[in-house]
Amino acid sequence: MKISVILRPLALFIIFTAAATVFSQQTRTKTFSDEKWQEDISYLLDNLEKVHVNPYHTASKTNIELALNDLKGKVPRLGENEILARIAEAVAMIGDGHSAINIFNMHNNGKPSYPLHFFPIKLYMFSDGLYAVEGDPAYKDLFGSRVTKLNGRDINEVIGVMEKLVPRDNEYSLLNNLPYYLVISEFLNGMGIIEYPNELKVTAISKDGSEVNVTVKAAEMKNMHHGQGTGSDKSLPLYMRNSEKNYWYEYLPESKTLYINYRRVLIDPADSLRNFCKRLEEFVNTAEIGRTIIDIRNNDGGNNGTCQPFVNMISRSSKMNVKGRLFIVTGRQTFSAASYLLTKLEFNTAAILAGEPTGASPNHYGDNRPIVLPNSNLEIRLSSIFWQNSFAGDKRRSTEPELAVEMSSQDYFSGRDPVIDAILKYEYVSPQNAPVNKNAAGTYSFSAIQSLVISEKDNMLRMNIDQFDFLGRSVGFVSTSLYPAGSNSYNTDIAGLKAEVGKNSIKLNYRGIEFTVNKVSGQESTFSGLLAEGRFKDAAELIRNMKESGANQTGITENLINSLGYKALAKKDFEGAIALFGLNCELYPGSANTFDSLGEAYMLSGNFFMATESYRRAVELDPKNQNAVKMLERLTK
Repeated sequence: MKISVILRPLALFIIFTAAATVFSQQTRTKTFSDEKWQEDISYLLDNLEKVHVNPYHTASKTNIELALNDLKGKVPRLGENEILARIAEAVAMIGDGHSAINIFNMHNNGKPSYPLHFFPIKLYMFSDGLYAVEGDPAYKDLFGSRVTKLNGRDINEVIGVMEKLVPRDNEYSLLNNLPYYLVISEFLNGMGIIEYPNELKVTAISKDGSEVNVTVKAAEMKNMHHGQGTGSDKSLPLYMRNSEKNYWYEYLPESKTLYINYRRVLIDPADSLRNFCKRLEEFVNTAEIGRTIIDIRNNDGGNNGTCQPFVNMISRSSKMNVKGRLFIVTGRQTFSAASYLLTKLEFNTAAILAGEPTGASPNHYGDNRPIVLPNSNLEIRLSSIFWQNSFAGDKRRSTEPELAVEMSSQDYFSGRDPVIDAILKYEYVSPQNAPVNKNAAGTYSFSAIQSLVISEKDNMLRMNIDQFDFLGRSVGFVSTSLYPAGSNSYNTDIAGLKAEVGKNSIKLNYRGIEFTVNKVSGQESTFSGLLAEGRFKDAAELIRNMKESGANQTGITENLINSLGYKALAKKDFEGAIALFGLNCELYPGSANTFDSLGEAYMLSGNFFMATESYRRAVELDPKNQNAVKMLERLTK
């Protein structure tokens, strides 16, 4: 079975309607019996490992189970909102930004979910404090004010209580997500911040220094609207314009700057990414480009499989991909598929990163899938895939910009963009030219499925590492120039990556992670070469042999091998497809999808006995695999 990967995180931009809906619910009120809530908690415990690819990567299994079992025991003494808050706290213990209660009712395709309420003001944590930036016009007296208290409690105390409920990859996704949790009625009530779920007393300091006290009434979550566009209002800073568009660009003639805003890693139905890239490329060819800025600070994700044409265009452009003249703006909202996009740009261009650290780790958990609790209909999303976008062993919690710039409340409310200002003032000092080791040129074996190629031109060395992505496409993993740093040592365009050239080997050091790769002799076959020749069975055998030898396994994933197997099937190379799918079953014996795919290859090859056995194993591993169930029924009639 083929896999379609869609990543969507928490919603991050909201515009409020003025309609606030009062609701009546006291702290101890329960819609469901204690037994029903206990059943729901048990259901979550029973299914946690079935959905999340590794739920105990941050907190131990013991601690998460203790938290949920303790909650189950305390259900008779807790109100419904207290139960909700503690479920949120237990899920947040998992420790990744994609694993969370589905508070915004996204992904549910109209299915019923647990009704939540919010206080219709938008908060944002600037470098100088938490501010109310917009919301229901009824509370306009708060806008532009620094929040100091909620319900009479100091805001730092409230944050200390509420941050335990917030899903995050790192401190920057916490900064991004926390303001939403600070206005969710049920969570504030469940954590004891507010006594009555219908109202929140906000104390703030206005622009003139006076104290403002406003009581905000709760509204239904359906009145929170996401992603509405601001159009092309020229009074707004660039990063706030055209928020309804997935990607757009503008040329700033006074500074010869090309500004590209890539807001969502999704295809715009009215403007395909390929058409956008073609149009952009045509403009670049005719314009004088002093610098290029790619702004993804407000990009919260989308679909990893869509951004490759953009990466290809930027990396191949001699006018945009120039060290000191290409910049990427990142921020706390850069998350999920946007982090995937960023790593591809970081490793395949000469870009300098500017702004805030990202809200996602370079290698991170994602592609969340639902658990719907049977009685409450509360939907919990859990990460089902670990995305290794960077080098294996890269444990950075976020991608840090080289040009770090924070935004203050004064910047925001005055319409100033300190990141763009810093980029326009930035002066790059290019490295000194020095002799290079031309003997380094050649092909090296980076991993079981990746080749590292050093090429030489005009007394410059360039290093490229290929990669097969999760869709089975051959794309660049690393593409960089090598700059001599003395004694066969080289710096690169990629922050933290250095290379040392030996006689027949290259030693790479990426932020303390070391790889030694050896030159490939003329008689050796590479994985890329085997695939190019259509030798799928030999490619599968190469992976198996190199794995047994202990070679670097970077880039080998279930999705990749599955995709390559389908490439073999498309060419009617049944033997090669069976070899690849069979290898996948060996490497990932707990995956129903691998056996489902193997069953398909056997069936198409005419081996119905092995097809039956493969589909039977798929159903044993996942009784809900409808394709395997249907095919098994057809084969056993």
